[in-house]
Amino acid sequence: MKWVLRFLVLLVALCALAWFAIPFPTDALDRFPGGTVLTDRAGQVLRVTLGPGDLDCRPVYEPDPTDWIVKAVVAAEDKRFWKHPGVDPLALFRAVFQNISAGRRISGASTLSTQVIRLMHPRKRTLPTKFIEAFRALQLERKLSKTEVLRQYLNRAPFGGNIYGIEAAAQRYYGKSAHDLSLAEAALLAGLPQSPTRFRPDRHLEKAQHRQVAVLKQMVAAGFITDEEHRNASAQNVACRATTYPFKAPHFADYVASQRTEQSGVVRSTLDSDLQAIAETALAQDSEARRRAGIRGGAVVVLEVKTGAIRALVGSPDYFDATAHGQVNAALASRSAGSTLKPFAFAQGFDRGLITPRSMLADAPLNFADFTPSNFDGDFHESVSARDALILSLNLPSIDLERRIGQPNFHQLLLDVGLRTLNRPSAQYGLGLALGNGEVRTLDLANAYAALARGGEWKPLRWREDAPAAKGRHVISPEAAWLVSEILSGPERALDATGHAADVRMPRIAWKTGTSSGFRDAWTVAWNPRYVVAVWIGNPDGAASPQLVGKRVATPIAWNVFRQLLPANEAPWYPQPEGLATRDICMESGDVAAPACERVGSDYYLSGVTPYVTCAQKHTHAMVEPPNPKISSPANASVFRIAGANETRQQLVLTANADNHWFVDQAYAGKGKTIPWRFTRGRHEIVLSDNRGRSDRVSVTIE
Repeated sequence: MKWVLRFLVLLVALCALAWFAIPFPTDALDRFPGGTVLTDRAGQVLRVTLGPGDLDCRPVYEPDPTDWIVKAVVAAEDKRFWKHPGVDPLALFRAVFQNISAGRRISGASTLSTQVIRLMHPRKRTLPTKFIEAFRALQLERKLSKTEVLRQYLNRAPFGGNIYGIEAAAQRYYGKSAHDLSLAEAALLAGLPQSPTRFRPDRHLEKAQHRQVAVLKQMVAAGFITDEEHRNASAQNVACRATTYPFKAPHFADYVASQRTEQSGVVRSTLDSDLQAIAETALAQDSEARRRAGIRGGAVVVLEVKTGAIRALVGSPDYFDATAHGQVNAALASRSAGSTLKPFAFAQGFDRGLITPRSMLADAPLNFADFTPSNFDGDFHESVSARDALILSLNLPSIDLERRIGQPNFHQLLLDVGLRTLNRPSAQYGLGLALGNGEVRTLDLANAYAALARGGEWKPLRWREDAPAAKGRHVISPEAAWLVSEILSGPERALDATGHAADVRMPRIAWKTGTSSGFRDAWTVAWNPRYVVAVWIGNPDGAASPQLVGKRVATPIAWNVFRQLLPANEAPWYPQPEGLATRDICMESGDVAAPACERVGSDYYLSGVTPYVTCAQKHTHAMVEPPNPKISSPANASVFRIAGANETRQQLVLTANADNHWFVDQAYAGKGKTIPWRFTRGRHEIVLSDNRGRSDRVSVTIE
């Protein structure tokens, strides 16, 4: 008897020593046998990535003692779980007595705590293993609460096939969360870990149901359910099916997978599933009509202005349409920007004191060595206010403004607002950068406009809901950002696009369109203080279509999304920044009004930034300006007849009073006081224009 006592004392001493010498491996508690579970901001699963060995484990379940699955598992596996310290002495003594009496192993004494140890570190089933598991179970329960131990078990236990953890089991077999399991469903699943292969319900439902009956009886015996609850659960015919894996917001999920570094765990993204559904529906709504016009691709991005969070991202009308390259994420594709970059040039012009909204800009022909720009409609307005130039998206005033800003400065601003695909040297873009000869991504463009929408502060994109708020940096003044938003919003803008008032009943938004050269890309970006909506329409392979005009195919989608984002028209708007003031200006020149000015209006200016130049000062300088352009030859309404048979080589000399720009039938013909013109039969309009927008024109007929 003494040796038994000595053995027990030694055993206790060794256990005490081990308790401190071999601490519990707490880092293992955070490692689950699964991949990544990507959810939206509300916790709805978007995609499940299988873990090592292709295991489906979704360790997201947080036990609630009132959940049926908690009661069922405790009754089935460890009915005294809430009372013992990790090892159940009564169960242990019972198992030893039964096994010795039978001469073989017929009963175990495992607790949920020892099973957690076994699931974390599988070992061969030996007597030393039993001691190790019991020792670690005691340590575990000193580290964790009972509910936390249940969390470890229920997120690790096997439930048949590659399914591990109760959340994966509930979703795969019943298509619902573990919290929402009925009593009958919970009793069936609680019985699976005893023999996951034998009781797997999608293959052996009858065996699983037999095990379910036993679990329900154990719940009654443990006092967890009443007899009536037992009868009701037993009467239920619990359907069980293996559901498919979630595959929602596929382009967004692909994007997040390219950004994250963790290999397992739960990633709670910024996606709002309701807004995602709105964006997906809006893009798909007229996709068949666009296909008939030769347009197969598109993208929609919705950003939350305050945080920079991606609330919706759609990369194609149909992810599964292989003929249209549906899996290509157009929201991340580099595409020609069209006129979408012009607002940034005007904002920079305001910030540098070069223009105010009513400043008059020249809308006259410009000619460079390898670049002859023109407006989208091929017409010239001679002189136009900065406000109207931005609203009408005129190319020539935008180029002239970019030249005055300094093209490298404008390029740097675009980089500062996150358009990192514009990564070539500034000189390679030239002044065409304001017209969109560089390539941008829809997602980046949306975030660049978010800087305008939050008063000139740029922030990095946010795709993870629990990520700390990023610190922003001001790249545009609040005053310049407000002016751009103010100019590009208002009812006249909506009427310009729709043509009738019925379609303008929507929240107040600012918006800008863009159409790339050759009709390959159509854009619209719309924003207000809450959201930015960016839409790109085009073809993944870059094919052109005459229908690819921003106002025609992209704007209706952006408006559709915005209407649904704010269905009650409860749109906020921006307060006027303190640094803006107003003053009287001459409506003819755009400068500060002088006493002699006949038409006087009001204009905004940036205090301490915009120079004070009066209309009278400008008129004084105008006295030394060159005379108005005048065509000397040919005379207006002249008629010429082609002489001889070889008409293709015959020319007419065009003569003017000064060295200016010539246009024939709206096509640029050259610059000079005299130039040769190789004519063709028909009626032709000849225009002479200078850099200030002044012009002269004549018509001639060639017979």
